[in-house]
Amino acid sequence: MERKVQKENKNYAEVLIDGVVYTLGGVENEEYLRKVASYLNEKIGKVKQFDGFLRMSEEYQMLMIELNIADDYFKEQERANELAEQKNDLEKDTYSLKHELITTQMKLENVRRELEDERRNLQELKKKLADDGKETLTVDADETEEALTEATKETATTAVEKTEATAKKDQDKKH
Repeated sequence: MERKVQKENKNYAEVLIDGVVYTLGGVENEEYLRKVASYLNEKIGKVKQFDGFLRMSEEYQMLMIELNIADDYFKEQERANELAEQKNDLEKDTYSLKHELITTQMKLENVRRELEDERRNLQELKKKLADDGKETLTVDADETEEALTEATKETATTAVEKTEATAKKDQDKKH
């Protein structure tokens, strides 16, 4: 029963709504027009299931259908607003987390530079002691490196924990 007719950039489709054939027209494609008709049929079918609906006047029946459609509209509008707000919150969180990541990376780079400086200082001291003929100071470079690496890990861990706490707090606020 469905056929498509083209007139002046408008699409037309014959559809069945509540047992009656209508020709719907619009700039939307035929598939969309069928989807609208299907939605109306679904709504009409649902309100017809209400107790006493068929005993109501035709005018009141139409009002019930219109109210149900309006209810769907406002619920979806509210849902869209909530999703837009969630999107904005997530964008803010993402920006904050990126900023924290950059800050942590900069701290890590500083700690690495300090580690290299300390290694050079240690080598210079060892060389100076050896050159002066003094007793060689035995310093375990691995222990120094481990201590600095541990400090680096602690700095990174603290930043990650802060980030996770912030994200969890934001997520708890949303729920």
